[in-house]
Amino acid sequence: MAEDSSDVERLTARWEGFDLEDERDEFVPEGEGVGELQDDDEETWAVVGRFLTTKLVKLDFMKQVMASVWQPVRGVQVTEIQQGLFLFVFYHRTDIDYVLDGGPWGFENNTLVCREVVAGTVPGDVELNSIDMWVQLHGLPMGYTSDTVLEQAGNFIGKFVKHDERFAGAPWLTFYRIRVSIAVGKPLRRGMKLVKRDKSVSWITFRYERLHKHCSFCGMLGHVHMFCLKARERPTPVEMHPFLGLRAGGNRGAPRAVGENWLVPVGGKPKPRVREEAGEGVEGGGAWGREEGEIREGSMGVGERVEGVVATVKRRRGVEGEGEDVAMTDVSKNLRKAGARVQSRPSS
Repeated sequence: MAEDSSDVERLTARWEGFDLEDERDEFVPEGEGVGELQDDDEETWAVVGRFLTTKLVKLDFMKQVMASVWQPVRGVQVTEIQQGLFLFVFYHRTDIDYVLDGGPWGFENNTLVCREVVAGTVPGDVELNSIDMWVQLHGLPMGYTSDTVLEQAGNFIGKFVKHDERFAGAPWLTFYRIRVSIAVGKPLRRGMKLVKRDKSVSWITFRYERLHKHCSFCGMLGHVHMFCLKARERPTPVEMHPFLGLRAGGNRGAPRAVGENWLVPVGGKPKPRVREEAGEGVEGGGAWGREEGEIREGSMGVGERVEGVVATVKRRRGVEGEGEDVAMTDVSKNLRKAGARVQSRPSS
């Protein structure tokens, strides 16, 4: 036995510091665009995500639904890079900002846990263990609604991300909203006891916006009480579950259109950028732009010529006292010049 241990020690000492020659070589890529996210000369932004479910997610159906919800101005490409792990590639910075700031999102009531993939990162190595959510704080007393107190409350719930600036400066609100990064492996918090300066205590209730599937018994995300082991071991009427009512009010179950208009097929091209007639490129007009030949709202001055408006000729039926039909030209009343003389109305 002693001989075996001594042999191991000798081998360890012999191989210590041993280095393969080919592992000492370094590869330094060169060229324009190295280290940037590009797709056929298109600048791209990528998000990797997974859904909190053990069920199989049907890719074709899921990408239709998500595209119809996000409606990206230049499209989105969706692929499954690993089983249950999806990559969403966008072609405009505002699209990825909308996805990251507007969530959490869900498919079939299953929450999407997603993060941006920065250049130089392997998508499969991105940690997906938290969700950014808007949390409503109900019952905050006056004097305890400052940004400092709200930030501390956010760190009590999870990890504070940002404030809601829409009602900044208001003396008091029914509830206050903060964006918080919440760990998916821990139960949601129902509220907190706020200890005031006079040592009295106020209960602050939490409500979570866009909250998807969660357990009303244990407070965990990703399953409901019917499939919760703790709920089965301690049978309790549903109306007595401790984590009922965590979801903030909102419209659920609204019909969703198909997302084909916003999907970019694998190997395909995103929607073209919107350009002015003078030839200067303008980014980000996909939500407002129209097909060539149509009028864009606010893009035409009074009395300007409009490309794509075609005058059509109609024939009016003969009126008593007239011998022939009269050719008429359709002109949109929106195209009349300012200051045009008002025509007198013919007397009957």
